[in-house]
Amino acid sequence: MDARCPSCGSTLVELGEDQWPAEGPVPPGTLAVFQCEQNHRITVGQTQVQA
Repeated sequence: MDARCPSCGSTLVELGEDQWPAEGPVPPGTLAVFQCEQNHRITVGQTQVQA
């Protein structure tokens, strides 16, 4: 099953760390960055839950 962009529905492709956006900071704890054909970017990070 292909991952789909929640904004436009096109296929998401995982970017290597060397391809992460240079024009803005990637949030701390980012595990992966994905980009779709329409240049929407999705970041996946660690869950920050405290009890």
